[in-house]
Amino acid sequence: MTHHEKKLLVTGLTLGLVLAFVAYAAISLWHPERSATQSHEAPIPKNEAAPDQATSQRAEHEQAQADASVSGIQLNQKEQTDIGVETVEVRRRNLRRTLMTVAKVDEPETQLASISARIGGRIDKLYLDFTGQQVRRGQTIASLYSPEVFSAAEEYRLALENRKRLGRGAEPLAVSGADDLVNASRRRLELWGLTVQQLDEIASSAKPQIELPIYSTISGIVTERRVTQGQYVNAGEVLYTVTDLSTIWVKADVYQPDLPSVHVGQSVEITSDSLPGTSLHGRVGFLDTSINPQTRTASARIQVPNPSMRLRPGMFVQVKFSAPAGHDVLAIPRSAVLDTGMRKIVYVAKSNGEFEGRQVQLGTPGNDYYPVVAGLKEGERIVSQGSFLIDSQTRITGGMTGLFGGSKEFDHSQAQAPDVSQIKFTFRSDPETPRGNSDATLHVGLLDSSGKTVSDAQVKVMFIMPAMPAMGMGEMRAATDLTWKGPDYVGAIKVPTAGSWNVEVNASRNGQLLGSYHARLNAQ
Repeated sequence: MTHHEKKLLVTGLTLGLVLAFVAYAAISLWHPERSATQSHEAPIPKNEAAPDQATSQRAEHEQAQADASVSGIQLNQKEQTDIGVETVEVRRRNLRRTLMTVAKVDEPETQLASISARIGGRIDKLYLDFTGQQVRRGQTIASLYSPEVFSAAEEYRLALENRKRLGRGAEPLAVSGADDLVNASRRRLELWGLTVQQLDEIASSAKPQIELPIYSTISGIVTERRVTQGQYVNAGEVLYTVTDLSTIWVKADVYQPDLPSVHVGQSVEITSDSLPGTSLHGRVGFLDTSINPQTRTASARIQVPNPSMRLRPGMFVQVKFSAPAGHDVLAIPRSAVLDTGMRKIVYVAKSNGEFEGRQVQLGTPGNDYYPVVAGLKEGERIVSQGSFLIDSQTRITGGMTGLFGGSKEFDHSQAQAPDVSQIKFTFRSDPETPRGNSDATLHVGLLDSSGKTVSDAQVKVMFIMPAMPAMGMGEMRAATDLTWKGPDYVGAIKVPTAGSWNVEVNASRNGQLLGSYHARLNAQ
C-alpha cells in the first residue's frame, strides 16, 4: 500500500466515526428515554415492582395456591356408606399426650451406705456372708479384735482402779484429775463402738476379752462384701456396701422432641412383663440438663416406692408419661388427617354430599387429637373415617368430575407409567398405639406426583429403636414387607417392646428406590 492510499484510508475512517457520533446525538435529542434506557436501568418506583419481579412474584403466588389447593369430590349416600365415611364437628377440647419409653431400674444413689472399721484390727467373726442378704439398722455384722482397743481398755481399767485408791480423803485436785482420766478413757472406747455392757465388763474383770462389734448404719440389701473372716483391716477400710431399696430409681431415656412433655414432679406410670396386671406409680425427681450426643436423649430419673421389692436393679420396665397437650384448643381426630410427608390434608364435609380437601397446619398431636393451628374453623364438619378412600377417589377422578357416578372410565391403553419423582406417602398403624411384644397391622399409601395411586411397588417398613448405652441396651430393629391390597399396602409386624420407635418406609420398583418416608410411633 502506497503512502497516498494509507492517507485516504485514515481519512475515510475518521469521517465515518464523525458521522456515527452525529447520528447518535440526533437520536438522543429526539428520543431521550431510549438513551436513558440504553445508558442505565430506569429507576423503579418504591411502590411498584419491576415487570420481571412482578411476574416472578405472581408465578410464585400462583404456584403456592396450586400447592395448597386440594381437589374435592361429591358422593351420594350409598357411596359414603360403602366406604364407611364418618364425620365429626371441629370443636375445642382439652388434650393430653402420652409418651411411652423403655427404662431401666437402678440403685438409688442417695440410699447407699458404706460400713467401715473404725479402728484397725483382725476380723474375728462375720455375720453377713454373702451379697443380697438383708440387714437391719443397728444389726451386728462383724466383730473385730484390735490390740489398740485392748490397750485402751487396760488404760480404762487402770484409771478406774487409780480413782478407787484415792478414796474420799484425797485432795480435790487429785480426785478431779483421776475422774477426768476415767471419763476420757471411757469416751475413747465409746467412740470405737463398745457397748455399755462391754464397758462394765472391763471395769469388773481383771482380764476382759475385748471384741469390738461393728453395726449396720442402714437397713437394706448387702450389695458388696469386701472382707473375709480372719482378715486384717485398717481404720476406715470399707467392709460392706448396703443399699436401701425401699425406694428405687427408674431411669428413662427421653428423646429430644419429647422433652417438653416431661418435667420434674410429673406423675409416671410404670409397667413390666414381670408385673402382670399391676402398675406402679412414681414421680420424676430429676431431668438431665444436657443431651447425650450419641443417642440424642436426656435421662429422666423417677423415684418409685418399692416396699415389697417388686422392682429390682437391672430390670427393664415400660414408663408412661402423661401430660396436658393443650387446654381449650381447637382440635380434630388424628384419624381425620392425611399426612403426605409434605403437607397435612383433611376433607371438610359440605352440603349435598360434597367433600372439600383442605390443607391444614397442625400442632404436636395428643393421644387422639391434633391441635389446629390454621385451616379450619370451629363448627365445621370434617371426615373422621374414610379420608384415605375419599382422597384416593379424588386423585383417580381428578376432582369433581365423578359426581354421583364414581370415577370416569380409564383407558388403560393410554396409561402412562406413573411419575415417581415425588412419591407421597401415608402411614398408619392399627392399633394406633400398639402394645409391646404384640402384633400391629400397618397401612401405607403411595401417590405419584400427579396424584395417582402407585400399586406395583415393593414396600418395606422398618422399626428402629436406637441404642441406649446408658441403659446397656443395643439397637433394636423389626421389619416387614407389605403387600398391595387396595387401596393401600398392608402387612403385620411384631413390635418387640414398648417405647418410642423410629419408622422408616421404603418403596422401590425392580430394585430401584422410589422414595422413603420417616415417622415416629409410640408403643405401650
